[in-house]
Amino acid sequence: MGEVLGLFSTPLYKARVDIDPNINKDFLDTIPYRSYSDKSGWSSRDGKILLNKNFKCLKEKIDKHVENFLYQVLKIAQGRPKHTQSWINKHGPKGFSSKHYHSNSFISGGLYLECPPNCGGIVFQQSHNHLSWCANTIRPAISELTMWNADSWAFEVQKGDLLLFPSHLLHRVEDNMSDKDRYMIAFNYFLEGEIGSHTGALNLRCLA
Repeated sequence: MGEVLGLFSTPLYKARVDIDPNINKDFLDTIPYRSYSDKSGWSSRDGKILLNKNFKCLKEKIDKHVENFLYQVLKIAQGRPKHTQSWINKHGPKGFSSKHYHSNSFISGGLYLECPPNCGGIVFQQSHNHLSWCANTIRPAISELTMWNADSWAFEVQKGDLLLFPSHLLHRVEDNMSDKDRYMIAFNYFLEGEIGSHTGALNLRCLA
């Protein structure tokens, strides 16, 4: 059998992070939330929750992984990551997150804080604007679903799972089929500083 290469693939960075014991369900329930308009769950009213002193340690860990993703994996040689938004998603029983991407962001991610059994995984979806092994107008049957031929892929999650991905990558979160709440921190980072060159040069400064 020949070698298979992931040509033009979309990178997904996955790591494990230790969660401070003080960041538990009792503490997370004290945070003010507001309901999503589709009643799928709740979002913290604080849209920069990682800047809260209670999450300082977690932000430091996330920052290091974001830098590793950008500089060691993607080999970016310009700019520096700047935290722009972060919020806690709370999904109760039957709660979910519809398919979406993150606007006005470069790298996005999520860190799972509380994951009861059967609380639902995260599903990444190929954009129809980005063709992979075949065009969307051609759909031959497949004998086995693999990461090479799938147009969506799900990951079961556990407490401490950290996922980083390009902000344009479509994703959704499955229904919480447990009888307990699921909590995760979602966040966005942009690039700050000089990027590009010559006629494509920019010097960006994030005010967030």
